[in-house]
Amino acid sequence: MTDKTNFLRYIIFLFLTFVVMSSLHSKDIKVAIDGNVEKVESFDEDDITYFSFSEFIEIVGGLLDWEIIGHQISYVEDTNRFKFIIDSPYISCNDSLYNIVFPAILQKGKLFLPAETFIPLFNQTNFQKITWDKDHNSINVNSEYFNITDISFTEKTNGLLIELFLTSAMAYDVFITEGNWINISVRNGIINSPRIESRRNPRFMYELKTHQQQENGQISIRLKRKIDKWHHKIQNDPPRLQISITDVNFRLADDEKPAEIGPDNKIDVIVIDPGHGGDQYGAIGQNKTREKDVALDIAKELAKIIRKDKQFKVIMTRDRDKTVSLEERAKIANDASCDLFISIHANSSPKKHIRGWNVFFLAQARNDSARAVAQFENSAFLRDNVFNDDPSENDIDPILGILSEMIMTEFQVESHDFAMMVDREFRRNINTPARGVDQAGFFVLNRVYAPSVLLETGFISNAQEEKLLNNKKYRKEVAQSVYDAIKRFKAKYEGN
Repeated sequence: MTDKTNFLRYIIFLFLTFVVMSSLHSKDIKVAIDGNVEKVESFDEDDITYFSFSEFIEIVGGLLDWEIIGHQISYVEDTNRFKFIIDSPYISCNDSLYNIVFPAILQKGKLFLPAETFIPLFNQTNFQKITWDKDHNSINVNSEYFNITDISFTEKTNGLLIELFLTSAMAYDVFITEGNWINISVRNGIINSPRIESRRNPRFMYELKTHQQQENGQISIRLKRKIDKWHHKIQNDPPRLQISITDVNFRLADDEKPAEIGPDNKIDVIVIDPGHGGDQYGAIGQNKTREKDVALDIAKELAKIIRKDKQFKVIMTRDRDKTVSLEERAKIANDASCDLFISIHANSSPKKHIRGWNVFFLAQARNDSARAVAQFENSAFLRDNVFNDDPSENDIDPILGILSEMIMTEFQVESHDFAMMVDREFRRNINTPARGVDQAGFFVLNRVYAPSVLLETGFISNAQEEKLLNNKKYRKEVAQSVYDAIKRFKAKYEGN
């Protein structure tokens, strides 16, 4: 046997060994979410499974961003902020330091984290139940695990209304303890603790705590003022426990009251804006679903639900497939003296696996994802108004000029407030990934003199969500959720 033959065999042996070791080292783990199964890259090291957190958040939502290139990464989702240091087991969450024992690893430009130690910590802060199943090599995300889902605090003319949201009517007890604590105990209740504790409002309370026991869940709130009179009852549609504190001392100072909305201080004129239309198709799905059609159908469904109520006047910027400029849409809203402006869209991404809905309000974009959405939705405006035949007008940076002239901040607080209400209803009613509330500079919102939001109801570029956006039941769920948020907004700002 020649030396050359031995050398070739040695090379083949090394190659096969490398292939086998690579196949053992790198694999995919399953992410079970909303009845579907996604996959993210993973590998084992010293019997510890590392999973690609970069791919995972594209499924569950949130933003991953470098703070120090090659060294420190931050992750932001809703009210939580994580910071990771590459090759270190120490991470921070909302300014608290944790040791996940095994270090964060950067591989192929992706952040990998140890599933065994990080997932339990992540579950403590997430609004969905997230667990690691080592035996089946899967991460399970269960948005329907909790039956105590949310809480809200609303100022009323005669006190404070506390609403605890449930998945169904449940047995409960409410009692007052020393120190001005109001305690709510729900039999067989499973509390979404991260979501509820994120609702702590310093205007009304000193503390808000949750305590999960095997047979019930308890929420305790230490209010700022003494409780004199109070009563409670179960309400339906949606199921919730209402606790009314009728002590007038709960009223806020005048400078803390919600701003007055609308010329008559009533929330009764709603403008619904179906995105795109006519020769502006918007995004197009893999199966040729057009964003303009999806937006129009959801808008019509929402208008139908609102009109049944007979509390509101509904105006649509378009009720058929026609081209309407962004300036015309804003003019329609302002001429109607609208109290809420709701622009409906479907999202798109070159990454076909990305899913989820977003709620946006008008402000400077905080991240690349929000900027990308705004850039796409603004593209029609730029095409029609920037690239004209007059070279002298093109000498000015159109983006800076438009933003500096048009961004309206008068209703930014109210717009954010309404966006959070829509977010709450979407999380409660829609079983698709939540990408939460974000902000960006949308031209269609810039010229509307009213609280305004832009809804991205799903990724039409994702085959699964394209199918969902074509589903009439899903469109009705979106419309109903927006309507529930409108009623909540009306109740808050009219003080009824």
